[in-house]
Amino acid sequence: MASPGDSVDLALVLAVDCSSSVVPAEFRIQMEGIAAALRHPSLYGAIHAGRERRIALTLMLWSGADSQGVSVPWRILESGADLEATAAEIAGAERTWQVGGTAIGIAIDYAAALLMKVPFTATRRVIDISGDGPDNVTGTPAAARDRAVAQGITINGLPIAKGSLLLPVYYQTQVIGGRDAFIEPAPNIEAFRATILRKLLREIGNPVS
Repeated sequence: MASPGDSVDLALVLAVDCSSSVVPAEFRIQMEGIAAALRHPSLYGAIHAGRERRIALTLMLWSGADSQGVSVPWRILESGADLEATAAEIAGAERTWQVGGTAIGIAIDYAAALLMKVPFTATRRVIDISGDGPDNVTGTPAAARDRAVAQGITINGLPIAKGSLLLPVYYQTQVIGGRDAFIEPAPNIEAFRATILRKLLREIGNPVS
């Protein structure tokens, strides 16, 4: 069992949009999709292909300027039991604060602060932003992205396009950044489950087609 100060291959913040545009059913799809990905056998295999054979993960929820918070604190994912326990936590996560606008930039700053205080030595530090719209609070998240990248953090994106051709482009140009940054778009909320699995495998270091 890892303890504070031990090494992990990856410290990953899952930053999930729960702004007003995300209805309760869509929120549950996201939580259940992440849980299903953690339970997928390929994810365990990807983690154990790393040098340290473990990663650290936390789940934060975000919406408007004053609505960011940790839903599941830092967890070490090393064994099958770790993955199952964290999957169960995330599947049962509740939306416990006021929904609001889509403040991607503020969410990035919050997630970066979590990574700067992670209690493990991480080979890589990554923010995984998922959302269904552009930043309508700060105007653009690019400045927050640049601050995070300057600290050695990579930001990847999972835009839930809902038919929009522009949102993936927005995430590509305004949200993601850092070494090997990428987007993994979901065409709609129903595709989130398959998309988050592909994205997590790619982030851990085992891309799939």
